[in-house]
Amino acid sequence: MDPLCQFWHAEINGLLNMGLPMVSYASMRVFSAFLGGFLALSTNPVWAEGSQSPRPDVQLIVSFPEGSGRDIVELTMQDLAELPQNGFETSTIWSNGLQRFDGVLLTDLAAHLEVDGEVLELSALNEYLVDFDMSLEVERQALVATSRNGEPMSSRDKGPLWVVFPYDKDEAFQTETVYALSIWQLDRISVLE
Repeated sequence: MDPLCQFWHAEINGLLNMGLPMVSYASMRVFSAFLGGFLALSTNPVWAEGSQSPRPDVQLIVSFPEGSGRDIVELTMQDLAELPQNGFETSTIWSNGLQRFDGVLLTDLAAHLEVDGEVLELSALNEYLVDFDMSLEVERQALVATSRNGEPMSSRDKGPLWVVFPYDKDEAFQTETVYALSIWQLDRISVLE
């Protein structure tokens, strides 16, 4: 029995042990799947704030602090392509040989969105989270890559958006901290401060 099913099996049978029949393993798997799906939808910031599901072409959702008076911004690949473009060649620990990355510097994206804050929380499709301190020079070199070697990146290929750094430029970009900030499948940015 998987851990979530074990938990709910014990909890429900413990709470409802008032002469009701035992809850079966199969029904617990169905309940766990339902609950997992419900929690995933209810914790999605777009759904949680009562907005509609983003358009299918939206690749990046940017949210601002509560009380800021700013609305959520939804960006498509076309929106990102209209911003100042940048790129570089570098090797990565996740690929073989030199790779060419093109996209938008995170600083240019923040300027376009008129972000006043210095701390951004970036989130991936798998809910991996990293905090960027935009006052640090290393973190200001981050590129939100929209293509690798001239091709769009699929989600199976760390795309469609991958935050990369010019790793070969300096040893400062070859640290565990920078590697941890290299978030792929980027789908949300939250302005924290």
